[in-house]
Amino acid sequence: MGNKRDFRRDYRNKKKGNFNNPPKEKSEENKVMLKCEMCLQDIQDLSSAIALPETGNPAHFDCVLKKIKESENLKEKEQVVYLGSGNFGVVENVSNNQNPNFKIVKKIDFEDHENIPEWRKQMIKVKL
Repeated sequence: MGNKRDFRRDYRNKKKGNFNNPPKEKSEENKVMLKCEMCLQDIQDLSSAIALPETGNPAHFDCVLKKIKESENLKEKEQVVYLGSGNFGVVENVSNNQNPNFKIVKKIDFEDHENIPEWRKQMIKVKL
């Protein structure tokens, strides 16, 4: 066979999850570790963090959701959901057996869209 490559072996290895190249480690200097201002734990994934409106500091998505749920007086068929772009909402389930629907009862603008926090600007620069 000589210098010929055995592509069947490569295919079998990939199928098993064995790749020739070891996984690359992320650079520790690019990894910024910020703390959630609500629970004071490290934020592992800044892309899922929400900026607090008062300070602009990051908080865990789950911490913000929990805070909003506690501050709202929810009725029986209502729940708090994330609507996107830093907005949450109280929705009411108005489903019947044929079609599941919901109605937005209240929209909660949580993040300040005018002033982008510095930690989010840094994250945008890294992605570009």
